[in-house]
Amino acid sequence: MTVTKKQLTKKLVLILSVLFFSCSATKTQESNKTIPFKVVDKNTNGGFQELTQEVYTNQAAFEKAWKLAWSNFSDPTPAPIVDFNKEVVVLVALGMRNNGGYQLNINSVREETNQIIVDYTETTPNPKCSYSQAIIFPYEFISFAKTNKKVGFKSSITVGECK
Repeated sequence: MTVTKKQLTKKLVLILSVLFFSCSATKTQESNKTIPFKVVDKNTNGGFQELTQEVYTNQAAFEKAWKLAWSNFSDPTPAPIVDFNKEVVVLVALGMRNNGGYQLNINSVREETNQIIVDYTETTPNPKCSYSQAIIFPYEFISFAKTNKKVGFKSSITVGECK
């Protein structure tokens, strides 16, 4: 049996087409859905001495972190009641900073294929500006809809503007 060049070319095109379309059919699309969140508390005088990134799924653990956040206040605010059947609470705390030029801002929460990403920015002092010479401890608690996915954190740093 002799195979002609034309028959060989047809078979090769057919095989390559099947391979190409089967590979493209299995491609998974990366999800980048933005998740709405609300700020539960944000301050610059928390009790967190070091960088902290935590996820709370029950009231007891959240209240323990809340007490630490408010430990530098003489009249602390009680922790809000959170329905942990429907929500999770996330904390980002920068730890001790040496002047008022530092800021923390949680920018977004987004859902990816295998995890939830909390994106935040630390603003550092601009060397051309004047700031209060106070030790600060910036932190922010947020809440969003409960998820079974792992929560990860993505940080960025920017230099502040003089005001």
